[in-house]
Amino acid sequence: MKPILVLVTLLFGSVGLFAKSASPSGEKVLETFFSEFGKGNVAGVLNTFHPQTTITAVRNENRSDNQLYGTYTGISGAEEFLKNMGSQLDTKKFQVDQIVGKKDWVFASGSFLHILKQTGKPFESEWALKAQIKDGKIFTYHFYEDSASFVAASKK
Repeated sequence: MKPILVLVTLLFGSVGLFAKSASPSGEKVLETFFSEFGKGNVAGVLNTFHPQTTITAVRNENRSDNQLYGTYTGISGAEEFLKNMGSQLDTKKFQVDQIVGKKDWVFASGSFLHILKQTGKPFESEWALKAQIKDGKIFTYHFYEDSASFVAASKK
């Protein structure tokens, strides 16, 4: 094989390798997250999170056990976040209206209706999500919702 042909083959072969191994877009990562979440596939949801993820549910602060709002870290934190949601909320509707991204930052918005298991009262809100993607996984996840509606639904 001629040296130039070998060089061209190596270059194009490398480009093909990079194309095949490239990380999914941030929008695709969130689409997968919401799809797996909607199916109730905990393993699939957890697979969308980076091992060093930071999840901020409404406010950036330490949480007491089983408290929904606050900060969670790592895959164990993501598991706890999902567990806390499942133990407190009975989801009746969860709608994703849009997902938009630019490079490593992705934003999503929509609405939901949950029934709080503790009180049986509805918790309805529009929501927004800001996520940073790293290595094809959710590295930072900040979820915003009407926390006053949660507080009102929590009262017996």
